Amino acid sequence: MAYDVIIIGTGAGGGALLHQLKHSGKNILVLERGTFLPQEKENWDTNAVFKDERYHTKEVWKTGDGQEIHPGTGYWVGGNTKVYGAALFRLREKDFETVEHYGGAISPPWPISYKDLEGYYAKAELLFDVHGQSGDDPTEAWRSAEYPYPPVTHEPRIQEVHDALVAQGLHPFYLPIGVKLNEADRTHSPCIRCDTCDGFPCLLHAKADSDINCVRPALLQSNVTLMTGAKVVKLHTDATGKMVTGVEVEQESGNQIYSAPIVVLSAGAINSA
Repeated sequence: MAYDVIIIGTGAGGGALLHQLKHSGKNILVLERGTFLPQEKENWDTNAVFKDERYHTKEVWKTGDGQEIHPGTGYWVGGNTKVYGAALFRLREKDFETVEHYGGAISPPWPISYKDLEGYYAKAELLFDVHGQSGDDPTEAWRSAEYPYPPVTHEPRIQEVHDALVAQGLHPFYLPIGVKLNEADRTHSPCIRCDTCDGFPCLLHAKADSDINCVRPALLQSNVTLMTGAKVVKLHTDATGKMVTGVEVEQESGNQIYSAPIVVLSAGAINSA
């Protein structure tokens, strides 16, 4: 079956790309190895989330020398943004430049600069409901606009710590957090500021994740098809071997091949391709 665009993975990268292309008129196929993370009371159960690792994959990875790794990752629509802490920092300007590491190793400069990405950072912060306040962090890069939403206010104890640090001449700052919180109108705020955020799925769908902010809105468009339980096992290329033209997908019903002139493999999907 042919499509105009195939997107592999629905994490932050794949979801944001889908958001950008959903009104393009292109026939888009989105492949996701996982399913929708269930909205259930265990979302807020500490033992279920961390002790039982209910939302982590049970598969085992191996290092180059054969050591086993049990990754803290999960395969869901939305990828690991379903369980991330939603602290959405920008890289600093110097991060794009040559970096000399401890021990003498050198990281070469990026082919692009912070200036090239600044506008995209602003769009991403709007897309993912980022709350923050510029000017407090002395290391932050310049911004073309303020954060789209005000910072999440401190809990009482954290406010005490903040004030004590300021009194010592230090510069604590609000983390840029992607959350659907309206502290000015708590009645209509999806987020209730519970104690189960970082590492937990959000039972209220109030975390600004790729599933809720990108994928589900895109599925309202008739040109977007989402296929879950679709593990990509092979990439097909043109005669040069340099351009991906299609993907082979493993499903319960057997393997299928889907072709498109544009195939995009988002970052997290590399694990399953």
